Amino acid sequence: MLYLGLGQSLLALVPRLRPLGETPGPLDPQRAWVFGAGGDPRVAADPTQDLPEALLAAPVAHLRHGRSGPLTAASAAMLEALGPEDRLLTVNLARRNAAIDLFLPGGAAFRNVERCLARAAALAGEQGLRFERLVVSWVQGQADARTPHLVYLARLGALVDGLEAAFAATGGRGRLVFCLSQTTAFYQAGRRGVPLAQLELAEARAGQVVLAGPEYMLERSDGVHLKPRGAVRLGALHGRAIRRVLTGAGCTPLRMLDARVAGAEVKVTFAGGQGDLEPAAAAAGPVEVGVRALAHLGFVWQPPRGMATRIVDARVSGPREVSLTLSETPPHLEKTLLALGFPDGIAMPEGFVAGDPATARGGATGLRTGGGDPGPFGEPIQDWALLQRIVPRWSQSA
Repeated sequence: MLYLGLGQSLLALVPRLRPLGETPGPLDPQRAWVFGAGGDPRVAADPTQDLPEALLAAPVAHLRHGRSGPLTAASAAMLEALGPEDRLLTVNLARRNAAIDLFLPGGAAFRNVERCLARAAALAGEQGLRFERLVVSWVQGQADARTPHLVYLARLGALVDGLEAAFAATGGRGRLVFCLSQTTAFYQAGRRGVPLAQLELAEARAGQVVLAGPEYMLERSDGVHLKPRGAVRLGALHGRAIRRVLTGAGCTPLRMLDARVAGAEVKVTFAGGQGDLEPAAAAAGPVEVGVRALAHLGFVWQPPRGMATRIVDARVSGPREVSLTLSETPPHLEKTLLALGFPDGIAMPEGFVAGDPATARGGATGLRTGGGDPGPFGEPIQDWALLQRIVPRWSQSA
């Protein structure tokens, strides 16, 4: 199985900060491999330029070490889904400040993808194995902050189509698994295209495109780039999602399903995630995972222009339900949206720093689940709600 990392600096690990302090060692000396020197998945400083063939000549054991990043954490989780005869080759082709255009078919970055596919197929043949799976982690979006919604959606779809076609051209069997995490929305007013397009593609291509969850709850080094432990947590989130897909369990992120209006009350139902829905309370002291205090858990009622209806209260009212109280009974619901994760005043920085979630200004919600699978540092992986907008409907009993 070939596992590719594509995207921006959250995968490329820019800037590199102090190490985690882990003792170096192989993930699995028999099954986990990379091309990068020193056992790192990253093969070049700029993988959007043509890679010399020599860089892909011979794989080496994938090592976990003090500066391991998201792809190493994800690879470790994915190995749990593989059999003793399987092999996992992990390659990091991410680059800082890279727009999605740089990765589309026809460009140098995509030629590097094709080189990695061809080399993986050749290595499998040399060892008497079958090349049966291509898995991609996509962590990107900040460089396309001003790209219109439908344009980004079309480009993301074209990337997925190109990857699947390139995989098929190598004789690869099975289907592409394209895993992404939802970028935090810190864009100018009205620019919410990237995170919404990511969700829409995952919904339209269920089984092929997997949305592991959002990124807004992870601590940053400078408000944008992840701290080392945050990078590992992001990788664990991707690895869990991919592992569940590989084992047939499926992965569904925490998201709104429906919003039913009865008078001035709105019942919002959720699906996905592990554990019961709960508000994300502000933690005392420095934290590594968290969110700032948000009015009404991050919900915003968006009525047509000229209407003053707004949310005055929000509370978790069931394992998969949130109850909202509006300032009035809305006269109609035409052209009305219920937004989650797009509070007023979105700006930079997109994430929090110095252990204080109050420093963040990006898109975020105040909702998560209690968690299920164990995380990389002992605590359970909690599912945080996606950034989303849906159309509310009248309750059938109203």
